[in-house]
Amino acid sequence: MICRVLRFTVLVSLSFCFYPRLFAEDVKLREEAVRLMERANAVSLPGTVPNYEQIVTFRVHYPDGSIKEGSYSRVSAGASGHRDEITFGDYHAVIVRAGDHGSATGAWDPPSEIRELREQLPVHLGSFDHEDVVRSVEEAIVLGRPAQCVLFETHFGDILQHNQVCMDSERGVMLRWQVGDEIIENSDYFQVGSLWEPARISRNLRGALRMEIEQKISMIEGALDPNVFTPPTQHWNKLFQCQISRRPIAISTPQPAPGNQGDQTVDVVVTGLIWNSGTTCGLKIQDSPRPDLNAEALALVSQWTFQPMMCNDKASTRDADFVVHFQGR
Repeated sequence: MICRVLRFTVLVSLSFCFYPRLFAEDVKLREEAVRLMERANAVSLPGTVPNYEQIVTFRVHYPDGSIKEGSYSRVSAGASGHRDEITFGDYHAVIVRAGDHGSATGAWDPPSEIRELREQLPVHLGSFDHEDVVRSVEEAIVLGRPAQCVLFETHFGDILQHNQVCMDSERGVMLRWQVGDEIIENSDYFQVGSLWEPARISRNLRGALRMEIEQKISMIEGALDPNVFTPPTQHWNKLFQCQISRRPIAISTPQPAPGNQGDQTVDVVVTGLIWNSGTTCGLKIQDSPRPDLNAEALALVSQWTFQPMMCNDKASTRDADFVVHFQGR
């Protein structure tokens, strides 16, 4: 499964059968696909711009036709810290980190739309892994730009998913991410420092517009206003940082029994925590095309067990997304 940069996602296939004929892949094609993806990461991933201000407005589109607007801003001083402010309906949060201390108001348990937003900023990127089989790299015009598109298949056991990612031939940036039932398009790229970032992002899910994002990022010259790092609460909290870490490793992650409605697969995404004991908790639905399957998905993930995340040689708790595959249901 093509991996989203930065967030841990549990993707478990329905079986562990491997078919060499299906997985056959041209080595040179994969080499080129990896080169294109790594170039997209290099030209857009934050890290080389220490002091900047990011201003974001966004609109969430719901199946009933309603639209809800929100805003997000960040003032960053690189490793020294940052200040985030988020507003979305009744939700409002201010989060300040300065060195190894943090302070926040309203940051606990944000709406799923805020988690969704932050996964898109400043741009949606990823990497190929062992479940992805590259089939071709083709030239195309995408959003009015000359592009190179990687067509690849993702295998979940005996389930096959056809995907495509397209990178700008000139700038190397990600133009279109089409994986499963999600399509993300990035346009109107601008340069900030040595990076290229999209001014406009649209996310379509299952053929319908889900989110529109507009963002501006500008470098800050000189010293930052010290008031930026004023704590929004009466006190600072000491931030715990991992110097040495290992992600959680699945032990038991049972999937639902296949139905008799063919090979079509429905994915329900559950979000929550992997506790330091290796059990899951705080589970809720992140995304689901079939609300009638939600209760079963939550019940299944509540049974999953892991070797927990290791942080500084100690078992630790961390957040995660869990994907439940319903086949033939």
